[in-house]
Amino acid sequence: MHKILLVDDRPENLYSLESILAEEGRIILKANSGEEALKIAFSEDLSLIMLDVQMPEMDGFEVAHMLKSTKRTKKTPILFVTAISKEKKYMLQGLTEGAIDYLFKPLDIDITKAKVETLLKLYAQQKELELKNSELAKLNEEKNYFLGVASHDLRNPLGNILTLASFIEQESAENLSAEHRNYLEVIISSGRHMLDLLNNLLDVARIESGTMELQLQNGLITDIIQQSINENKISADKKEISLEYSIADKCPKTNFDAIQIQQVLSNLISNAIKYSHNGTHIEINADWQNASIVVTVKDQGQGIPISEQPNLFLPFSKTSVKSTNGEKGTGLGLTIAKKVIEAHGGAIWMTSIVGQGSAFSFSLPIEDVSKHQLALMTK
Repeated sequence: MHKILLVDDRPENLYSLESILAEEGRIILKANSGEEALKIAFSEDLSLIMLDVQMPEMDGFEVAHMLKSTKRTKKTPILFVTAISKEKKYMLQGLTEGAIDYLFKPLDIDITKAKVETLLKLYAQQKELELKNSELAKLNEEKNYFLGVASHDLRNPLGNILTLASFIEQESAENLSAEHRNYLEVIISSGRHMLDLLNNLLDVARIESGTMELQLQNGLITDIIQQSINENKISADKKEISLEYSIADKCPKTNFDAIQIQQVLSNLISNAIKYSHNGTHIEINADWQNASIVVTVKDQGQGIPISEQPNLFLPFSKTSVKSTNGEKGTGLGLTIAKKVIEAHGGAIWMTSIVGQGSAFSFSLPIEDVSKHQLALMTK
């Protein structure tokens, strides 16, 4: 049932409008003042308000302003019904106060019916969309809860498997045949890949559920870059890839979560290593531009086709580009990186040319740039 509120200070106008709009499936409510209209609107679930502009004490513009300023009624469509001339200034004032459209007296019955029918359909679709969004949000919350629980419960037994397999590799590998040593390497490699996937799923669940809190501390991004390079050096050395980095002079401190930003940077560096050929080099640069520190990881890898670039930061996205030594990925690293950087108030982006390589960059806002710039000017 659609509830339509008619507001006019003249009873004959109310009854005339009611006779035009009365149909099965509609409830017509009437108010002869702005104050009475607000009382009804704040207590009823209305699909449409048809509001006269020229009323004593409180005109239609004032009523519309109050309706749009209140949470309960701000989404309720308002259709002004007025005898005021079609001057632009009056129409703009009404639209500014939140009206969807105007009807001018004397009313054209067919146009009135058509506009009302259209607005009621739009309102019904809006309510249905809100309901679907609410259901989707609930399902997403349940999904994140399931991912969190499942990932957490799977990590412990998987950790035990990896620990025991590593122990066998270290203590008894010489007693195994070459075939069995190969099996053991596959077990450890697959276990580590699964552990990475579980950790990433936990991160996604925490981020999307809002339970991941950033532990912000004031520091230099240079420390994080060095740690991330050290973390990926073994993988780079295996492919004879050099990791080169440069830091802008007097790079300022800023607030960031060191663990999360190191995870982002390590992910970008490890991706660059995975998709780069042996004997190439990777550049990690940090600079500060205006109000942000910008970190870039640039490789000499295969590059990514333009058609595939828009999907890179989506969960489980895959490209046609294959890792050069068969390294595996979870498909969640860039998704997590994007969410972490955006949680810091920054941005992440990339550029790539097939056959030449890719560059992934992210920015972190400098908390007080003016003080830093003033300090540089006085030195």
